[in-house]
Amino acid sequence: MKPALPAVSMAIIASATTSVGVARGFNFAKHLARSRSFRPSSASAPQFRRALSSPLHRTAFSTCFVGPEGAASEESGSTSTSLSSAPPAKASAVASSSAEGADDEIEQTARNALSITGSLPAPLNFGGIPYLDTSSLADNHAHRVIFILGGPGAGKGTQSERIVDTYKCVHLSVGDLLRAGAEKPDYPHADLVKKTLIKGKIVPVELSLGLLRIAMDEKADEKDAEYGSRLFLVDGFPRNFDNVQGWMEHMPSYTAVLGALVYNCPIEVLEQRIMARAETSGRSDDNLDSARRRFKTFHEQTEPVVHALERVEGMQAEKNAEGSQLHIVNIDATGTVEDVWKETEAAMDAYVRNDVLTANAQLLKAIEDGDIDKFTELCEGKLEVDPVYEGPTPSVVSKAQVDIRDGTKAVVSYDRQIKEELKVRETREWSHGPTGWTCENVAREVDV
Repeated sequence: MKPALPAVSMAIIASATTSVGVARGFNFAKHLARSRSFRPSSASAPQFRRALSSPLHRTAFSTCFVGPEGAASEESGSTSTSLSSAPPAKASAVASSSAEGADDEIEQTARNALSITGSLPAPLNFGGIPYLDTSSLADNHAHRVIFILGGPGAGKGTQSERIVDTYKCVHLSVGDLLRAGAEKPDYPHADLVKKTLIKGKIVPVELSLGLLRIAMDEKADEKDAEYGSRLFLVDGFPRNFDNVQGWMEHMPSYTAVLGALVYNCPIEVLEQRIMARAETSGRSDDNLDSARRRFKTFHEQTEPVVHALERVEGMQAEKNAEGSQLHIVNIDATGTVEDVWKETEAAMDAYVRNDVLTANAQLLKAIEDGDIDKFTELCEGKLEVDPVYEGPTPSVVSKAQVDIRDGTKAVVSYDRQIKEELKVRETREWSHGPTGWTCENVAREVDV
């Protein structure tokens, strides 16, 4: 358990120079929507799609801010008119220069954010499935983080609620934390935050991140928590390059960003949703003018951040045969809630799989090393060592499959060569509880 820190020091975390090392990988590929039938993860069924190296290549997946029949939105229309009034060659040069400048900023931001995955080491391989060994995060008291991004009305809140309910994650909205902090009598920066919010200005990023870290620490340190080693969903952050820079200055020592869920939806669909929501939400910003301003902000400031994070994923993958640590998952949010949930569930299963395979690999190592204490810890005393299959001897694992069930249960199956003359198909059932993932049952079929 981490020692409690004073609110003042937690609110403004000392800036430190971030060493940008070469981040190493994790297998990636287009993630597959998970059907309701059994669909195990295996080497032949990767859960993540490849990051796209250029914003231009990402058009098919990005949030569209073009109106029906290709008509540009009001804001982008003014830009288009300005360019069309210039000679074609000059307009082309201006557009090309602007695009190159944006690409340069994305590239530089990505290079500065290579260590956004914190202390996560290079990926390992369990029976043909690449995975991230997350045991170092517990050792370093670092929080697992997934960014939740998308335009207004894309369904981030709805999907986040289902993620929390299914996977027992912690959902944190930076905006909610700021509004709550402004009303806390014991928060030393409450007045500053309140005045900034009233004026509609941006709160200094160090204050936002300070409150975010306080919230994560408090949740992680809860006594008698039903679930340990939880994932934190950070909603609506980072919104711009300044947010990314602030995160890199203050958070890598305390967090490991596993990736982002990006909900993409055309503007006409988002407008319809927001106007329908306005009938019952009571939110002052649920109107068409406000919504369009928020669309424009997301398009101009947040989408480039997504491109930069995708570039981080690509650069990490280039350094490793197994892929990257960071995974940006683009989700088509135009369908029904259930359709979007299927894609969200597939992505979350892939994130959770890291913790399950880390626990299974640790259990086999404890068996091979004859470490009874570690074995007992990972089984919570529910299983006893079987000397025939669990004696202190090396084993080789192959043909692994993982099935995540309802977020807090998992089944891991694999062939295990224990001795030259003994090979079994081993299946372990795992459950997420107060101490993290623990093994509840094991079954074996001897290969004769």
